[in-house]
Amino acid sequence: MNRDRTLVAVQFALLTVILAGGRRGRGRPRSVQAAGAALTLGGLILAAWSGRTLGRNLTPLPTPIERGTLVQRGPYRCVRHPIYTALLLLAGGWTVARGGRVSVVGTLLLAALLRHKAGIEDAALAELHPDHAAYRARTGAFLPRLPAR
Repeated sequence: MNRDRTLVAVQFALLTVILAGGRRGRGRPRSVQAAGAALTLGGLILAAWSGRTLGRNLTPLPTPIERGTLVQRGPYRCVRHPIYTALLLLAGGWTVARGGRVSVVGTLLLAALLRHKAGIEDAALAELHPDHAAYRARTGAFLPRLPAR
């Protein structure tokens, strides 16, 4: 559990670095700022929808809650970790809109951290839910899987 709390603390530290590392969009074309704002808004909407869909299963920790269910509806029908996708949209949108090398590096580090957390979460869910293997086979981690031809 200490590992879980450390991962969450690092995640919030990286989000803080990303937010603080932006250059306020100076010199960025309005179209680029608008694209970043759209990504950020998309991330906020996806995060809210995903959190609401998880309901009592929601936790910031990669270890699932005791006696939780494997949610496969709403955004979880398309991706296994839509909240992580939402965080990457938020961070990426902020970085696109505001600029700044610190935000770029922070966003890349956040992506690596969330990939690591997703692996821990998938392993724990597989232990708790026998149908997780089939769910994982048909559902992408952060992006929807393209259908096989």
